[in-house]
Amino acid sequence: MHKSTSEVSGTPPLGDLHVALYQWALEQGRLDPAKAAMRMGVPLADVDAAVRDLAQLHLLRPEWVDPRQPDDPAGAAGPDHAADPDATGYVPASPDAAAAHLVGPIEAEIQKRHREAERLRNHVMTMKSVFEESWQSHFMRNPIEHLTLLDTVRSTLERLSAGARTEVAAAHPRLPPQEALEEGLARTAEVIDRGIVMRTLYPHSVLAHQYMQQHLTKMVALGAQVRTIGHIPDRIIFFDWETAIIADRRNSGGEAAIAIRDPSLVDHLYRAWESTWDSARPFTSAPSGVGYGSAKDELRRSIVRLLESGMKDEMAARRLSMSTSTYRRHVTDLMNELGAESRFQAGSYARRSGWLDG
Repeated sequence: MHKSTSEVSGTPPLGDLHVALYQWALEQGRLDPAKAAMRMGVPLADVDAAVRDLAQLHLLRPEWVDPRQPDDPAGAAGPDHAADPDATGYVPASPDAAAAHLVGPIEAEIQKRHREAERLRNHVMTMKSVFEESWQSHFMRNPIEHLTLLDTVRSTLERLSAGARTEVAAAHPRLPPQEALEEGLARTAEVIDRGIVMRTLYPHSVLAHQYMQQHLTKMVALGAQVRTIGHIPDRIIFFDWETAIIADRRNSGGEAAIAIRDPSLVDHLYRAWESTWDSARPFTSAPSGVGYGSAKDELRRSIVRLLESGMKDEMAARRLSMSTSTYRRHVTDLMNELGAESRFQAGSYARRSGWLDG
């Protein structure tokens, strides 16, 4: 059975009967629906329906004959037996002609829309120089700017990312939601494609999540440099050593940020970030895609140091950017491995065993 060649809503499908009728018209030079129905042994209603479909697709063209001409062979069909009540027969058209007839107006409308879109774009872009001058002037007047709305934060980050010339460097203290990673990967690709260096820091704890390992692997494949470290105090993003975006801790919702453009302050923050980067471990994916990979030993050392300090579990977990339950599970595993009966004893055993020498 010939399958439908159309999935488009409102467009008639083409089945075996359509093919047979179109082939008949091509071979005979014209199609008389009544004769075709009789020869094929198909109900005239089915033939008429198929002919209407073919006519709608412009593969068949109605043919009209003056009924006052009795010698015309088409008169035998009679207008009452055709799919079109005024047609006595149908002549075939080539698919190329039919497609041109159907698609031509659509393509003309698309071109018209494109011209209108380009006109509107050029009209609005006459204000670009005004915007650029105002943007630069705004930067100079506001060395420290509070971005209180999420939309403002996003637009500022997009603007700075699009204008970056040399480097985008960042530190992210928490595990990002999985649904946000694809969008982030697209921005990474766009930045790197322009020849911009991208360096990103994450805490070791994010490596326990398979989807995060997969994301970081894709980032490295694009050309980004990724490192992990035990503790990242807060989120920060640098653009060309000129602008730093930091989280606004006064906003409990976590949506506000502060844009810093003061050269001395940006330089101070950047040097602190560089020091953390130098101490961090280059990301390498675990063979199974799950676990902490090469960062496992360093994470254990961080936990041992926190045990020795006597820091409470909740605070220690926040410092390592993991949940309290995950931190406690790590502590239990360490104590079992060291054969320690207390947390203080675990720290002491670990130090004597050389765990903190790395």
